[in-house]
Amino acid sequence: MHGIELEKKDYLTLIVGNYIHGFKEFETSVLTFEDSVSVGIYYDLSTQDEKRAVQLANRFRENIPKMLKKYPWATDVQFTVNVYSEDRTNRGY
Repeated sequence: MHGIELEKKDYLTLIVGNYIHGFKEFETSVLTFEDSVSVGIYYDLSTQDEKRAVQLANRFRENIPKMLKKYPWATDVQFTVNVYSEDRTNRGY
């Protein structure tokens, strides 16, 4: 029988990434360390609404710490969300 060992940051990526990547309206990123998680939300200035991106960020700020509290090993994890704007005009996608 073979086993797989994951580090704490890998578990954090799995838990937080699963949650945020379910929201397909914006591009998102997850960056994890042993004691912190940072989520980025990226919106297109020309086709997307900043208010919607900020609403999503607030939702993440509320729900993700609640999710992490379910895991005793994640109670001390710091969590941040940042919203970034990009101008994707004429990028071809």
